[in-house]
Amino acid sequence: MLRQKKLLVLIVLTLFITAGLYIQNVSPPSKFQERALEKIEPFISESDQVYQILTNLKRSVGLDENQKMQLEQANLMATDLFQWKSAIYNEEWETIPEIEQKFLANMQLFESYENSFLALRDIEREMTMQRNEWMLSHNLAYEDEDFPTSPALFLKENAKILFGVVGVGLIILLFGNLVVTEKEQQTWLTVRTQPIAKWRLIAGKYISVCLMTLLYIGIGILTSIVIPIVHNGLPVLLEYPAVVTSGDTVSIISTGHYLMRAILLFIIASLFTLSLTIFIGLFVRNSFTQYMLTGFVLLIGVFSTLSLDSINAIWNPFRLFLFPQLLEKAPNTSDWWMLIFVASWSLLLLVGAVVMPERTSALFQASSNKRPFANGKVKRKLPPVLQVSLFEWRKMRRNPLFVPVATVLALLLAMDYIFITHQTGLKENEYFESIQEFVEDANVNRIYRSEQSIASFDEEKKKAEEKGDESWIAYYNDPESLQILEERLEGYRDANAKRLEAIDNYQQKQWISFYEYQLALNEEWRDRETVSDYFSPFTYAVSIAEKKWLLERNLRPVLSGDFTPTIFDSYDGDKEFEKYIHDLYKKVENSGLFSLYLNLTDKFYIIPGIIILFLVGIGFASERGKRPTLQLLLTQPVRKRDLFLGKVFTNSIIGIGGFGGFFGLLVFIGTLANRFGDWAHPVLHYDQKWIDDPFSIVDGESSILEGFHLMPLGNYLLETVALLLLVFWFSIVLSIFLSQFIRSKVGVIGTLAATIVAGYIGSHKLLGDFLHLSPFTYFDVARITNGEIAVLAENYQITVMTGSLVLFASIIGLIAIGWWMGSRKDRVPAE
Repeated sequence: MLRQKKLLVLIVLTLFITAGLYIQNVSPPSKFQERALEKIEPFISESDQVYQILTNLKRSVGLDENQKMQLEQANLMATDLFQWKSAIYNEEWETIPEIEQKFLANMQLFESYENSFLALRDIEREMTMQRNEWMLSHNLAYEDEDFPTSPALFLKENAKILFGVVGVGLIILLFGNLVVTEKEQQTWLTVRTQPIAKWRLIAGKYISVCLMTLLYIGIGILTSIVIPIVHNGLPVLLEYPAVVTSGDTVSIISTGHYLMRAILLFIIASLFTLSLTIFIGLFVRNSFTQYMLTGFVLLIGVFSTLSLDSINAIWNPFRLFLFPQLLEKAPNTSDWWMLIFVASWSLLLLVGAVVMPERTSALFQASSNKRPFANGKVKRKLPPVLQVSLFEWRKMRRNPLFVPVATVLALLLAMDYIFITHQTGLKENEYFESIQEFVEDANVNRIYRSEQSIASFDEEKKKAEEKGDESWIAYYNDPESLQILEERLEGYRDANAKRLEAIDNYQQKQWISFYEYQLALNEEWRDRETVSDYFSPFTYAVSIAEKKWLLERNLRPVLSGDFTPTIFDSYDGDKEFEKYIHDLYKKVENSGLFSLYLNLTDKFYIIPGIIILFLVGIGFASERGKRPTLQLLLTQPVRKRDLFLGKVFTNSIIGIGGFGGFFGLLVFIGTLANRFGDWAHPVLHYDQKWIDDPFSIVDGESSILEGFHLMPLGNYLLETVALLLLVFWFSIVLSIFLSQFIRSKVGVIGTLAATIVAGYIGSHKLLGDFLHLSPFTYFDVARITNGEIAVLAENYQITVMTGSLVLFASIIGLIAIGWWMGSRKDRVPAE
């Protein structure tokens, strides 16, 4: 195995991932400072607000003893924040933990005088305090944990990729087909004739892959440490804190402990996947089918684990693949039981692979005897290119991968729609449960308390007079005080009544009344003096325009759609909270059109696309190997350029037809199971960048409305699918082009993936104003069609039309270059 090129591929891919991530993290010091300042900005904002309120209160009616102490602590917190800000500007990172400790202590004293500091609360506060205490006890300097460049924290971040699902995939793709490869090359039967027990053969191959896994771990750790050390010379400090939780309890473990857990989980997950792959290899005769079935089993297992709480238990081996969730939880004894169960499943699969008899024929293959092409009738008068294309089509029909690919695509399609249907039901239940919970909470914490305050108003007034509290006496003697309480109570009751009415309107399919409730809610949030900390006025404008669009057309609601988050919202770098908000307001429906929309926006189409590429994109690599049919073909009166054009022509038609057919069947299934969907349902399209501060409306509502428009869902889907098919066609042609130089099937697909990723990242990093001229720019099709990429890149030439022209020109260019290269290698002229 060490002599194979697969080891070199593994090293190169590891270096590529590690170097790419580190380059992304490395930024000018000003960016580091900006992110550090963004984290304390909410503290500064609330501290200033508290100080302003207390100062105004002191000037108007005076302060009681608690309020005086609050003002004193507010001054101290402001001083701490000023020092914190200065330390960031001066890059005095080692002093920040101590300053943070003083700020947290003063914040706690501030709250001890009957007030609260809302910018840091609940579990986030506990995490911050424990992390700060840990850093001080270990004498650690402040580090940017979102984009780390120190060796230890960068290794921790890179471990989430290398020692996660990506790492397992690399190991299995490169080394998981050792047994099936012997079958493909017809050497397995020869090996089995030797006086070697079957269990020894399988155990030997299993152990060799285990050793490669350990070598991969060593390469990943070494590259993740060496690159940062060479670049910045910082020491490897594995004592940096990693926050883990258990319910509402927060704990801190060291980065070293975190890495040990990640590596152990990765090793066990890799061993289980390898055992599963070897077991599936009993029933198949080619690597691609083995990979497809293994991936499908893992996908079903993980999906079921996420969907059904009853099987999300320690005995379930697929639970191990939820790497992020497992690593974020505090270590406990159940972790060891889970590892024991997974190891037991691995051993059971290996024993099954040894004990079970091998199939004499491949799965999905009824017979190894094939009928001759068209019963021996060959059309001789066709042009050479068409003859080759017809030949390629007949080969494809007899390709042993054809039926497995079709079967897996059908299963994926069914699973895809089942998942969307499941999510639709969950969304509807969660949406109305949240309304009901809000109503119940308002009844207890708002309406009841308001009623109590009004009922005890006179009694509280007497108590204030007896105490001689001038500030409260002035409050109770103000005739507007009671009126404000009564108006507030009436507002709470009206809001509850509207929410309950919204539920009733939805159940009775009175869409207009339901949208009127949502529109009123959007306008209420927009008009509040204190708006959301994360939604921008742009988001409110989009949400309101969307409700008006739906009202005018009386379309069926798609839940949950109270708000439409946009790219101009601000989450202060909190990626988890941003994901939570987007998931909360994500619209889900299992109608035909919306199922297709979700596949495009969630990028689920990548999975069937990769599977189809393994069938139609490996090109000349399928003609090589230990039985190289390419050499035989070249001895015939056919040119290599005609072979290239024939493969491009036939495989493009099959690939695009299969890919488009997948989408068509998804819409068809959604239409049969639910409904076709509303063609006119609104989809946001960005028109220009909103340059103004997202939290100030300087130019009025009209300036925001000029930054977007709404487009019908049907039009959006037509444009996106058309662009996606062009992207897929480009990928097919590029992979066939690459197959002229790469002998391995997996190598072709791997190189194609690396080329696309490098092209996409490189285009965005290097091309600047010429970004619209790169075909790789248009691979994120959903964000191209809605104008998001154009706005973010400030390049308004990035459109569906431009992308179509660029992709088409690139396809023609690749075909022309491939044809020219084939012409140079031609030896035998065509008849």
